Amino acid sequence: MNKPHEREHLALVIGAGVAGSEAAYQLAQNGIRVIVVDQNALPYGKIEDGLPLWHIGLRDRVEADIDRKLRHPKIKFLPLFKLGKDMQLEDLMKNYKFDAIILAFGAWKDRPLPVPGIEKFRESGQLIYQNDLLKWYNHKHEPDYDGPLFEIKDGVTVIGGGLSSLDVMKIVMMELVGKALKEKYGLDYDLFTMEKRGLKSILEEHGLTLDDLGLKGATLVYRRSAREMPLKIPASDDPADKERAKDIAEKLLNTYREKFLFQFIPHAVPVDFEEKDGRLTALILEKTKTENGKVVKTGERFRHETPQVISSIGSVPVKLPGIPYEGDAIKTEGPLKAKVAGYENLFAVGNAVTGKGNIKMAKEHGREAMKNWIETKRTPVAGVVRQLDEKYLEDTDKRAESITGYILSQPIPTQEEVERIWELVENRRKQIGYTTYDDWIARHKPVRLEELLNKINKPREGKEGKK
Repeated sequence: MNKPHEREHLALVIGAGVAGSEAAYQLAQNGIRVIVVDQNALPYGKIEDGLPLWHIGLRDRVEADIDRKLRHPKIKFLPLFKLGKDMQLEDLMKNYKFDAIILAFGAWKDRPLPVPGIEKFRESGQLIYQNDLLKWYNHKHEPDYDGPLFEIKDGVTVIGGGLSSLDVMKIVMMELVGKALKEKYGLDYDLFTMEKRGLKSILEEHGLTLDDLGLKGATLVYRRSAREMPLKIPASDDPADKERAKDIAEKLLNTYREKFLFQFIPHAVPVDFEEKDGRLTALILEKTKTENGKVVKTGERFRHETPQVISSIGSVPVKLPGIPYEGDAIKTEGPLKAKVAGYENLFAVGNAVTGKGNIKMAKEHGREAMKNWIETKRTPVAGVVRQLDEKYLEDTDKRAESITGYILSQPIPTQEEVERIWELVENRRKQIGYTTYDDWIARHKPVRLEELLNKINKPREGKEGKK
């Protein structure tokens, strides 16, 4: 059994993604030994399963950054450990001597679509939630993929209005157009080419339209106007900056619509549906208006034909029993808001605290919650999330009660206590065949689509090139 060389402070981080790896790294850098557990085989969280796979450079940079952190000699990574299944949080807190336990499990639960009765269409794929869609889209090419299978239907309707919703619109339109081009005209475009060039450019090159392909296309429905979409954060609270942000949001939406050929219905929310013989046939939408910054229903309803709905209205953290919440976020306290309310040595960072599925916010909160003494922030990986509320960054500077300071103020666990925890980790690692971090990652990282395409498109070597 591998044992620590000396008695040291010991922390547990639950969740190895952007926030969890950042939190663990900051603790380790300050001499604290850290165990990081994650329910998945890979530690990358939404970078792997929630970011569309055409973001190759971004994905690889962020995953390499997580790898660098989790290789720290004071960090032990334990994959395939699910809180609530393999062990209850109460057991971890009561029976194992951790100086601190940090919840960093992110926001993976899709916010339910608020239409009574519509959930019955989920099993048949007539209702799809964004997290399921992205997991399928990112991994369906893998030989051993065993997740949900979806077929995007012509006339699909997407509900939502953020940047992630625009990514969903790109996915559905590329699926529809790519399939039709191949079946009707024998034109085979990979998703990277379609995403980079845009569908309008490709169709124009061949003198084609959606009508020629027999497609209606997809429709995005949003509860506010295009100008009110959260696509650009204002530089300040100045009215002029706010108007500029609205101009940019409207322009960005129009650029996406032109490039990927989808329709847009503003100021509407789904309130009901129609069906025939168990098949979804239409949504009932209610018109809205904005009053004093709030969305208000007008009572005016209309019918929108659609065979399929994709909900892209956001993700929230899974709620743990016994943990206090404020809305969708874990309730925290203290002058810098990192300690879980009512607990002494239980902390939370990242999207478990923000209540949102925002990658960049998770990283910033994970960093600041560990080290409130940082005077100058390092620049986060560019483009992880394309904008960030500056007010949020200011709040993160104030938010974290210093978890490191708290841990270092506690008595060091006895050698027996530390060895008991180490034995638990080592036994679980043996059960799953874990040897080293790099070996585990290499064995479990999925087949990359771009690598498959490169092999397929690589020119065959001529006879003269053979030796």
